[in-house]
Amino acid sequence: MTGPLADIRVLDLAGEAGLYAGRQLAELGADVIRVEPPGGDRSRQRSPFLGDTAGPERSLYHLHFNAGKRGVVLDLETPEGIEQLQDLASTADVLIETAAPGAMDAKGIGYAALGERNPALIYTTITPFGQDGPFRDYRGNDLIGAATSGLLYLNGFAEDPPNLPGAEQAYHMASLVAVSGTLLALTGCDRDPQRRGRRIDVSIQEATSMATVQTANANFFTWHGEIVKRGPLPAEGQPARGLFRSREGQWLSFTVPIGAPALWDAFVDWLREEGIESEIAGDEWHDPAYRMARQEPVTAAVAELTGRYTRDELVSEGQRRRQLVMPVNAAPDLVADEQLAARGFFVEQEHPEAGAPLLDSGTPFHLSTTPASLPRRAPLLGEHTDEVLAESRPTPTPAPDGATPAATVTDRALPLAGLRVLDFCWMIAGPAGSRVLSDLGAEVIRVESEYRVDNIRRLGVFPDNAGTVDTNAVFYDCNTGKRSIALNLNTPRGIEIAKRLVAMSDIVTNNFTGDRMDRWGLGYEDLRKIKPEIVMLTMPVMGTTGPRKHHGSYGNGVIAFGGLNSNMGLPERPPVGMAPLYSDFSSPYFFASAIAAALHHRECSGEGQFIDLAQAEATVSLLGTDVMEYTANGEVAPRSGNRVRDFCPHGVYRCEGEDRWCAIAARDDEDWKKLAAVIDEVELSGDERFSSHAARKQHEDELDALIEGWTRERDAWDVMHTLQAAGVMAGVAEDLEDMVARDPGLPGRHLIAISNDDEAFEFTVHAQPLRLDGEVPPLDPAPAFGEANQYVYRKLLGFSEDEYVQLIADNVIF
Repeated sequence: MTGPLADIRVLDLAGEAGLYAGRQLAELGADVIRVEPPGGDRSRQRSPFLGDTAGPERSLYHLHFNAGKRGVVLDLETPEGIEQLQDLASTADVLIETAAPGAMDAKGIGYAALGERNPALIYTTITPFGQDGPFRDYRGNDLIGAATSGLLYLNGFAEDPPNLPGAEQAYHMASLVAVSGTLLALTGCDRDPQRRGRRIDVSIQEATSMATVQTANANFFTWHGEIVKRGPLPAEGQPARGLFRSREGQWLSFTVPIGAPALWDAFVDWLREEGIESEIAGDEWHDPAYRMARQEPVTAAVAELTGRYTRDELVSEGQRRRQLVMPVNAAPDLVADEQLAARGFFVEQEHPEAGAPLLDSGTPFHLSTTPASLPRRAPLLGEHTDEVLAESRPTPTPAPDGATPAATVTDRALPLAGLRVLDFCWMIAGPAGSRVLSDLGAEVIRVESEYRVDNIRRLGVFPDNAGTVDTNAVFYDCNTGKRSIALNLNTPRGIEIAKRLVAMSDIVTNNFTGDRMDRWGLGYEDLRKIKPEIVMLTMPVMGTTGPRKHHGSYGNGVIAFGGLNSNMGLPERPPVGMAPLYSDFSSPYFFASAIAAALHHRECSGEGQFIDLAQAEATVSLLGTDVMEYTANGEVAPRSGNRVRDFCPHGVYRCEGEDRWCAIAARDDEDWKKLAAVIDEVELSGDERFSSHAARKQHEDELDALIEGWTRERDAWDVMHTLQAAGVMAGVAEDLEDMVARDPGLPGRHLIAISNDDEAFEFTVHAQPLRLDGEVPPLDPAPAFGEANQYVYRKLLGFSEDEYVQLIADNVIF
């Protein structure tokens, strides 16, 4: 094991909702022990299968999500199995499970029991709605998580039901939050003299709701009563939500940078050189607000341009001109991509059931000192049982006599308390990542400039009559608890000051393209000379190496490149993918996990390191089995709307009222019988068309029509509560009003109102979607531009009042 977690042991008891968490920890070097019941768990029954032939060792779902792990079989329904797990947990560092709340406690292997045996244990749970709250006992899967989070409602077109993201993104988001929370808690445990563990509680609903922070920010509703809705389907042949067709008919993402003057001018120059006449060349179009209010001429000009060239020509020339042009990729495009190949992103896994090595996505974590990797293929059933049970491992250092047991500790410092982050990030993906660090206790000093004010301070939702760079709700949601300084990095003195701050920091972060920090003299090799133990993370779109390292994009281009447009939606619709810029809200948790893992290694060794995290690779990592299905079976995962292969019914059904919907899912015959008993107006339970999963899939159109005949006369919330009371997975496709005013579990628990002292209005902010020892990490207001100047320049750096004034006069600070 070579990764930063090489000394860490993880017990993975998770179901599908948390399998990706264990895989990520294995990528980072942890010894992840996959615990399964006799006969194997459900992941071995999930399609697709190797060669389309079912079998417990042939599920591509199992082969992908359990790669890197060792496998043991324990019967947790027997005293012997319980005792074996207790013994393993007594020397483990982390345990991850997805059982229903209370189920593990009933067996004597919950947090309280295992924490007594091993006070240093980090115990992480992932459940549909968390360990407490009004929906604690409600069932859910990926579809229900996407529906109740508000993400589902935004996707697709007004003419259709809301669209489910492909490849189980609610599960992925929950795992991403769980890994970052687990590793940040581990960092806190490393720094705690008493080495006390913690409980991490992740709600799939809350984790997935983080993807709505920009597109459907809660303040659209709280300030303006506005509900963000899906737009209409464009006319035949017209562009669709930033997607355009190239000359040969392929789709690409082309985002004209409305708020960036230099990039706008470069776009207009390109049109002029192509002889494309457009009104947007007029002087009045230099005003970003004017451009923002008049999108149709811009869209028409892009469509004319893209129709002249192939997709590859447009991407190459567009990026040369610093335009945000990216291809809409599917698995075959990704496997052939030269940038991913140059960075060694795809990896081969030998497997006894396969005639040749299986090619799958690897890890997006590139760490300079402790490289991450997938150390082994997915385990055969019980392959390592004897090996693991025979191993001895040192017991974690017990808490000192008189220390409070881990299971009851609540009054503790946040895990990153006392650590300082010098944050050069801007826009959304980077700041949302450093916000995780801030919310978990780090002091984050955000470096800003008047020469390039962050667009997210200027574009988005503002309160009435209070629109300033300090009152943007999206900026606020991405920057809670930070400090802001204004510093001119285009001056030698500004660079000198930045280096002095590096010497006082533990972590340095940025999400600029390629070598921007190096050109300032602030690259990793420069910084490690100042402070050898520094941990530095950079998160450009394509990474810091490879032939396309300078390519840039916003989130919509990243998800297009990463394949998340091509695996969702109705097959007859344009592949618009998700409405939110999803990579901007998934990448931050890769960011936080990588830093936490590097901090753990530093605590063990004293070594810092450089982390190269490409947003594009992080996004491709969220494709689940799509890549392996193509490379192993030669098949491209179909776009099938809201239907999936292993559930039936599995859909979003119209309810009473305008644009009201409820998601419903049945995993197996038992689930179907419960659903049929509730809506059995036509004796569904005895209908041969629906008597088995195979029969239901064959008659899915008729089944969906019957279910919607029942739901469309009922209130969506009534449908959810009625079906959940019967044990059926169901969830309202929540819109903003549902999230802010109707859902009894989100307002005040996950959506929290906070304000600055001098403001007459409140921001509604998403809390971090995890509970730490039962508590939501506290939220502090986001900073006004440069508000920490006095604290940083006078107090931390010790400038006198005269020196401070002179720095302002010299245009070094603003």
